[in-house]
Amino acid sequence: MIIKEIELHNFRIYKGTNIIELKNDKGKNIYVVSGRNGFGKTTFLMSMVWCLYGKNMQEVDDLYKKEIVDQGGYSKYIVNSLNRLAKAEDDYNFRVSITFTNVNIPEVPCNEIVVKRSYNAKTSVAEDVEVLIDGYPSELAKEVGQEIFIREFIMPIEIAKFFFFDAEKIVSLAEVNTAEQRKNLSRAYSEVLGIKKYEDIKKELEGLQISLRQDSASAKEKGELKKLEADVEAFEIKIEDNQRGLEN
Repeated sequence: MIIKEIELHNFRIYKGTNIIELKNDKGKNIYVVSGRNGFGKTTFLMSMVWCLYGKNMQEVDDLYKKEIVDQGGYSKYIVNSLNRLAKAEDDYNFRVSITFTNVNIPEVPCNEIVVKRSYNAKTSVAEDVEVLIDGYPSELAKEVGQEIFIREFIMPIEIAKFFFFDAEKIVSLAEVNTAEQRKNLSRAYSEVLGIKKYEDIKKELEGLQISLRQDSASAKEKGELKKLEADVEAFEIKIEDNQRGLEN
């Protein structure tokens, strides 16, 4: 997956439409974002997190969680993302969109995927999320839900924890010391390395094998299976009774 382009419109300090192109030019595919404090580096990073995850962005980093709590909840937090100069001009719309290339979605051939999240600070009750595949609204995203589509096919939140952070985050990762932090870190590593996907596919295949065996069994074999299942259930009840007897 490659991020090709990011567009910010009236998002925080980025007034009007700002397009950042990340072209892969002659194998040069590393971009360094630098600048003085307060010039929009963190906002630029935060805009991508908001675009992909919306109100779930607090699951990506404790920094966002703290800011949302400090401002009295997500609805108040996100309203403050409208550029002040745009608001003064009675323009209450802001949005962020990300264009991806080289995204591999099973059985969905595509060249580009655009995720766009927009909000009207004056009239909106909820955010508007669009997923476009090669310029057209994705039917799959509509079917499963836009948010689920992003988390399942573009970037799970567990991976985002490693993907969206600045240099200061590296220090905090090195200082993991609580059991909960280690658990979250382990889960994130599993997602990044593909271990969780492997385990999920393995379980699905095992379930499919069982279903196929059951469907292809003869009437006699199905009868024997039901009898064995009944025996297992009876033995489990006896085990529970014996366990209670031992406790008594």
